[in-house]
Amino acid sequence: MFAVSGATQASWMSRLPAILERADTDLVRLGVAFFLLGVGTLTAMLLTGPVCDRIGSRRVLVAGFAVALPSLAGIALCRSPEALGFALLVMGIGAGIWDAAMNVQGYAVESGLGKHLMSGFHGWWSVGSMAGAGLGLLAARLSVGLVPHLAVVSLLAAALCVLSLRTFDDSGVRRPEEAEEKRRRPVGRLAMIAVLMFCGALVEGGASDWLAVYLSGERRLSHSSAALGYTVFVTAMAAGRLAAERPHRHIGPAGMVRAGAIVAGVGIGLVVLTTKGLWAFAGAFGWGMGICWAFPAALSATGNIATGSAVAMMTAIGYCASILGPLAIGWLAHAAGLGTALLGLVPLVVVVAFLSPVLASRDVKPRS
Repeated sequence: MFAVSGATQASWMSRLPAILERADTDLVRLGVAFFLLGVGTLTAMLLTGPVCDRIGSRRVLVAGFAVALPSLAGIALCRSPEALGFALLVMGIGAGIWDAAMNVQGYAVESGLGKHLMSGFHGWWSVGSMAGAGLGLLAARLSVGLVPHLAVVSLLAAALCVLSLRTFDDSGVRRPEEAEEKRRRPVGRLAMIAVLMFCGALVEGGASDWLAVYLSGERRLSHSSAALGYTVFVTAMAAGRLAAERPHRHIGPAGMVRAGAIVAGVGIGLVVLTTKGLWAFAGAFGWGMGICWAFPAALSATGNIATGSAVAMMTAIGYCASILGPLAIGWLAHAAGLGTALLGLVPLVVVVAFLSPVLASRDVKPRS
């Protein structure tokens, strides 16, 4: 489910130039459409958690991809800015339900198996997004139309979603006494996890949105080299998350996130302060490998002390950071330069390292 989610989102984003042309829109109206996408996604995330607590994440997740996949195909049919805005609003609602519910479902699965899987799940999201973007690139190179491309992606994604239904776990909704106990937990620890989540998502999003721009504009690397730097970052993120289960078991989430935050801080410094491109690539690798564990570890820690609605809320907090981060970095870059703005992420890394002990918890035992 994580991989399919990443693939579907990357599929339409990789064809944005063709979507713009077909919808006969401009950048201003595209910005409005993206705003509607964000509103739909965030609203759906905030409302999904309580519904998961009530009826279980399995049925909510089904509703999410039942809304998102038809709207994915619908994007290809839009011939006006208004139609595109409506399609992206519906896509945002479906994607928000899907994203929040699959994180709730992901915690249910890792809790049932008694091992850390959330990082791996998010790693597969990255793998799916790379596959979706690659498929979009291939479709564009072969001049495949938007309608057949996105229709085929929707059908393939729907088939994979249906095949996965038998693996979904809703046993959590049959434990009302545990849910009630978790609701009575103090909110102080959740608040600290939320701060860690927000700061970690800002550091992660800073590279996603600005790394290639910085390498090209400030470091004067070629466009291909800048793209390579971003690819190194994304690959390090995916690899680190896919390999997280064993170190998580040996040193725990707090130790992993603390060590990762230090590595990420050093990576940011190498990207901004060194003069040779090779060191910048090494910094991009450290940036991605270091920060990749913060988001999924925070979700797992939230699930250990609270209900599914809190997991969905943490997902929404991470999404808010991905919206606000580019605006804050852009404003600071305009005032002081992009390099200074990226160095401004280092204090956030320090916050992540400082708050990492809040992620430590009792071992999660498998449910019988």
